Amino acid sequence: MACFPLVGLLIGLIVALFDRAASNVWPPGIVGALDCICLALLTRGLHLDGLADTADGILSSRPRDQALTIMKDSSTGALGATVLILVIFSKTVSLQELSRQHLIEWMVLAPAISRFSLVALAALSPYARPEGGLGALFVGKGAKKALFVAGPITLASCWFLAGLKGILAFMASCAMAWVAAIWFKNRLGGVTGDCLGAHLELVETIMLLYGAAKGILKG
Repeated sequence: MACFPLVGLLIGLIVALFDRAASNVWPPGIVGALDCICLALLTRGLHLDGLADTADGILSSRPRDQALTIMKDSSTGALGATVLILVIFSKTVSLQELSRQHLIEWMVLAPAISRFSLVALAALSPYARPEGGLGALFVGKGAKKALFVAGPITLASCWFLAGLKGILAFMASCAMAWVAAIWFKNRLGGVTGDCLGAHLELVETIMLLYGAAKGILKG
């Protein structure tokens, strides 16, 4: 987990290189969609699946136990599909604008910051399922130790690639992890692997939108 931000940097670098190559062939509108597809394929849609499952469960207004049961169901409901569409659309238009403005640093940073925020959420949260699960491997003491490595790596990357705007993004990702930890604990009693994936996707989307925003500490 300490290396999650490094994995994010590698994923972002691949997307940025793909973007530069694709920009020689297609206009930004198409390139943004292709960048989003590339980003999803690099993770095999794993976190998008977690996002859909989490949305189906926690937005269902069902009690905790029923929400966790819904999240275990591999099928995607209307709520999950709606959230997926909104996130993919937001990523596509953000990547389109980043490509148009040649802001490849945010293509690189967004996956790294989101993975750091996942580590922070895992460090701040208990595991929601008493019977355990795959996500339990990423929650608890291991995540807390990993945070001492993942944090400095991400902070240094943010400063080097995006300056003050990057530092603000890092601070925002910390705040989002803290708020998410409180919210998931109140709603589900903690987090699951799906919750971690959902958090990553949402933070990544917000970072792409932030990077593409006009007039916010350019550079």
